[in-house]
Amino acid sequence: MGKFIALFLVLMLSVFQTVVPLAKGDEPKVSAVRETIDRLLEREPLEKEFFEGQKSDYDWSTADEYRLEDTAVLEKRPGKDFIILNLADIHFSDYGYRLLTSVEAEATIRRLVKQVNPDLIILSGDNVCSDETYYSMRRVTELMESFGVPWAPVYGNHDDEGNCDLNYLADVMISGEHCLMRKGDPEMGVGNYIVNITENGTVVESLILMDSHHSQPNEKQKQWFAWAAEGVKELSGGAAEVSVFMHIPLPDYQLAYDEAWDEENGRWRDGYAAQGELHEKICCERDADGAPLQRGFFDAIEESGNTKFVFCGHEHMNDFSIEYRGVRLTYMLKLGYASGFQPGFNGGTQIAVGDDGISRITHLAVNGGLFKGIVDVKY
Repeated sequence: MGKFIALFLVLMLSVFQTVVPLAKGDEPKVSAVRETIDRLLEREPLEKEFFEGQKSDYDWSTADEYRLEDTAVLEKRPGKDFIILNLADIHFSDYGYRLLTSVEAEATIRRLVKQVNPDLIILSGDNVCSDETYYSMRRVTELMESFGVPWAPVYGNHDDEGNCDLNYLADVMISGEHCLMRKGDPEMGVGNYIVNITENGTVVESLILMDSHHSQPNEKQKQWFAWAAEGVKELSGGAAEVSVFMHIPLPDYQLAYDEAWDEENGRWRDGYAAQGELHEKICCERDADGAPLQRGFFDAIEESGNTKFVFCGHEHMNDFSIEYRGVRLTYMLKLGYASGFQPGFNGGTQIAVGDDGISRITHLAVNGGLFKGIVDVKY
């Protein structure tokens, strides 16, 4: 009964905060409602206003040896695809209308996991949001752990806007038995790490997960990426394929779209094997004139020679996938109804890894009791 009353109070708080303008002196009333919600949900009162985690002491150098045992390793079963389920921009929150949307998002995630039966779940950023993230990240962690499946998160631009810093949120997630996240070198951000998918001990696909900050990878991340791509190339005798997962789209998403989309005829041009749709501005880093601002990361991707896929989130109403200069740039399908929504754009992305690397990318959108593929790229 307490949870039902708490949800009713959440609805009332949502109306109070979004429909009725806050007047001076109303903040204590909002805090009182939140305290009541916490009590009904049997949450312990927070002892401080902001929570900071332990910064990593890892100091990466280009002179470091690339070793498989220093990465997270998952084994692919021979003759069977290794299945990744990506969940993007779920925006879990504990108060206001976002708690109500989080209830729906959790139900959708459970249904997706049941249908897809993944070997790995990736969270591609904006996992939590709003000014209270202490309980939200615990809820996300408990949900992911309940599946008993390895999971690998990266951060988005909203994850650090609450009452916990990124290191603290990482501490919460890493406490989970199945969480693969590693903080990495703090000069590169929080959450730069590698997950290698192997078959009979040989790397088939190397997933490089990166903190894109609020723009794009920094210079040290670019060097680390090049080192990681080269390291797995040498380790696998050139057989392993590399994929990059981050939250903010690279500027090259805009450049690729401009080349591939025929505005006059309203269709994708031939030669880009493009699928999907764009319904909002591509929010990559831009210069003062609004042009995509290049920092050389895509150059490093091309130079690697073995990086074939880049996946991002961030935009909630874009889901296109484009083959651009030998690299497939893909928007992940957003999950849930929080923070903007395009009809039909609610679900997750299934990525199949075959014997030679990624063989299929499918956006699975909510469609009644099941999920329907709305973008389906096959190799």
